Amino acid sequence: MLKRNENTYTWRSLMARIVFEIPINAPAAAIVEVVDTEKGIAGWWTPTVQFAGGAGSVMRPSFAQAPVPFELTVDEVSDSTVRWTSSGSFPPHWAGTTITWTLTGNQGGTTVHFSHDGWAGADGLFPSAALTWGRLMDSLKQYVETGSGMPLPGGG
Repeated sequence: MLKRNENTYTWRSLMARIVFEIPINAPAAAIVEVVDTEKGIAGWWTPTVQFAGGAGSVMRPSFAQAPVPFELTVDEVSDSTVRWTSSGSFPPHWAGTTITWTLTGNQGGTTVHFSHDGWAGADGLFPSAALTWGRLMDSLKQYVETGSGMPLPGGG
């Protein structure tokens, strides 16, 4: 970001973030269940996941095109917020990033505000990750509303 400071211009670095907001025709508790349980993650994100669920637990989702599982630590689980931190070294562009699900009730359903924050920049693999998260938001919505999602191919 270009910022004017007196008579000079300086660059100020901003962290890139991925943000989506989607309505889901279900109560917040149903959404918390699918983002904080192994069965839920398997239904919309990847069928190969190790995950006990709950704050302090570590999730290890595996993907067909990834050489090793991702590693995410659950920082917070409440009726309105679920937050994960990428705690593993793979993928390197996710290291230290945070994923937050903020849930707000609306007319008969829930608005899901999703953010994946802390990216070093909006180049490299960032656009591909943003596209993938967008597709996964559709999978999450479909899974919560119908019981059938479109998870990515799992790893071995």
